[in-house]
Amino acid sequence: MKILRLSAFAILALTLFAGAAKADYAVWTDAKTGLTVSFPDTWAQINNQIPIDVITLSVPSGEAAATCKVSAQEDRRFLIYPNKYRPDIRDQNFAINFWEKYAARYSSVNLIRYSDNAGLGQGFSSMALVSFLVPPDNPETSDYQDRGGIMAVTNYGDKVYVAECSSALPNYSLYHVQFMDFFKSISFKKYYHELVVGDYRNFLNTMGTIDVPFPNAVSRSTY
Repeated sequence: MKILRLSAFAILALTLFAGAAKADYAVWTDAKTGLTVSFPDTWAQINNQIPIDVITLSVPSGEAAATCKVSAQEDRRFLIYPNKYRPDIRDQNFAINFWEKYAARYSSVNLIRYSDNAGLGQGFSSMALVSFLVPPDNPETSDYQDRGGIMAVTNYGDKVYVAECSSALPNYSLYHVQFMDFFKSISFKKYYHELVVGDYRNFLNTMGTIDVPFPNAVSRSTY
């Protein structure tokens, strides 16, 4: 009877513990693209700024105003190529040449670090660490804000996905790890079969590094 009594108490304790547990991450899926991301439930979804934005999130950060977003734009140019050429497509079309054009949407962009050996979701990706300026909400009372951001791009299926996280530059180091975790949570609706002939990326292993020279930031992040 003692053994049975102890077992009953153990089951009751586990049940109460499970009932009191609270999920601290949210999982979100876009019905249109099939994109899935996860993020802390303290992050808030806010309005997208441009039509191609799929999701935009506000990260609790006070004046640092940290945000993350993912955009998706249709691009069917590379669907005719066999799956084995996906790394080459990245190297030719979504490497440093892509970021030079993408940076045109910001002011005073400084490309601090670049990596062409990264991944985003199931895609081959390049990654850029940048600083840039954004205009103030009220030009009469505020100056342009320096921001630091991490960005990644990939062509997967018939779309080009860009993930971007940034914050006020002096505070970037406080959020870098959270930004990278957000990138790692991104998954796309399956488009390619896992069994390919030729070169392929082993998605079970991390690959690619990027140095982060901002003050007090993680010196190197494996991605």
